[in-house]
Amino acid sequence: MTSKASITDLFKSPDAGLLGIDKKASDLMIAGLNANTLPMCIGTPVEELVSDDVTIIQFFIDASPSMEDVADLFRETFNEIMIEGLRGSSKHTANAIVVAAIAFSSNIWPMFGGGFHALSELGKMTKKEYDPSRGSATNLYEAMMQSITAASAYAANVLQVNGTPPKVIVAGLTDGGDNCNRASRDDVKTLTSALSGELYKFPLAVFETYDTVDGQQLAQETGFEVFEFKKKAGETDADVRKRFRHMIGTMSSSMIAASQTKIGTTSKSGFWTPGA
Repeated sequence: MTSKASITDLFKSPDAGLLGIDKKASDLMIAGLNANTLPMCIGTPVEELVSDDVTIIQFFIDASPSMEDVADLFRETFNEIMIEGLRGSSKHTANAIVVAAIAFSSNIWPMFGGGFHALSELGKMTKKEYDPSRGSATNLYEAMMQSITAASAYAANVLQVNGTPPKVIVAGLTDGGDNCNRASRDDVKTLTSALSGELYKFPLAVFETYDTVDGQQLAQETGFEVFEFKKKAGETDADVRKRFRHMIGTMSSSMIAASQTKIGTTSKSGFWTPGA
C-alpha cells in the first residue's frame, strides 16, 4: 500500500463504503495523494497488530511561530501525558492503537519518522520534529485534509486485511485559524460530513497563545468537534502551564475512552470527555 494506484483502489473498493468513503470523498482524497501524503499513509503492517479492534490516531499539530513560547511545554506534555496516558490504558487497548503525527506551519512535515506506528514502537517527540521556529504561517486546512486522507488510507487497509472497520481519531491542536488558503474549508467539511460518524472522531483543541480564536467558527466551517482552552487575563507562566497540561490530559483521556468504546453502541456521542 505504497503507491497512489494501490490507495486509489482501496478508496474505490466497495468496502470503503463501510468507512463512509463515498465518491465525492474518494475523489477529494485521491486528488490529494502526492509525494508528501503518500508516505503518511503507511505504517506498522496490519498483520502485526494484536487485535482486530484497532484504533487509528492521526495528530496534526500547529507549529506556527506563535507556538514557539510553549514548544518545550508541548513536547514535554505530549510525551509525558498524551503518549504515556495511551500506553497506560489497558494492555489490550494499547496494543491495538496506532499513532501518526504531522506538524504544520507554512509547510507540513511528518513526525516520528512518518507513517503510523504501534504505541510500543513510538519514540519521544523531539525538537527535531516539533520546532515552531521553522514555520511562518498556519496551514490548517491542508493539514486537516492530509491527516484525514492518511488516516482513511490506513483504515481502508485495516478493513481490507482483517475485515473489521477500525475506529479513527483525527485530532488537531491549533492556536489560530488558517491563513494560507492552500486547501478549502468546504472540502474539509465534505470529508468530515461524509465519513462514518460511528467510526470517525474529529476533535480539535484550540489553545490561545496571543490572539483570540473563535473555536466555534472553526467547528462550523470544518465539522471538527472543538474544545476551547482559552487564555485568561493576567495569566502567569504557571497558569499557562496548568492550562496546557489540562488540555493534553483532557485529549488523552478522551482518546482512551473513544478507543475503548464498542462500535455500534454510541454512534451519536461526542469525543470530548473532560471528566474521564
